[in-house]
Amino acid sequence: MGVYQKIAAAALASVAAVSMPSIAGAATFLTFSGTSGVYGNSNNSQTPFTDTFTVPTGKGWLSATISSIGQGVSNIDFTSVTLNGTAFTPVSTGFTEFRKIVRLPVAAGNQIIQVAGISGRDASYDGTLAFAAVPEPTTWALMILGFGAVGYGLRRRAAAGLRVSFG
Repeated sequence: MGVYQKIAAAALASVAAVSMPSIAGAATFLTFSGTSGVYGNSNNSQTPFTDTFTVPTGKGWLSATISSIGQGVSNIDFTSVTLNGTAFTPVSTGFTEFRKIVRLPVAAGNQIIQVAGISGRDASYDGTLAFAAVPEPTTWALMILGFGAVGYGLRRRAAAGLRVSFG
């Protein structure tokens, strides 16, 4: 096989791969940096559907939002959106839905977001995630110890007759 035939075969294979229909549910995405991220399904043509996202975090609070995006006459009606089994609070419903959950306490490990609903053809949804870590008890203890040491030092200077001035 010559060089031109190899190039033509490679070009034909790449055109065939691009033109193949996508597998239903293959458009889900999750990007999480450890403190924030996004998730969703950019081309949901399944009805009904259930998508599950796994988000690894430490101990802390996790907040999340989700909104549906209609295309023409297509939209998504959420039947259930949960984070570790706790339901998101609906803010708006109808053609464009919006739900949120704010500062849900989470243990270290995998957090599970499950989205279920009924989808029109080629509808999509996306959401945001925000994580805030809880300081460890040793961090609190060191901070309190540090404040105590500063206070003791200032009190000792005052007792020795030294004047402390800030400014």
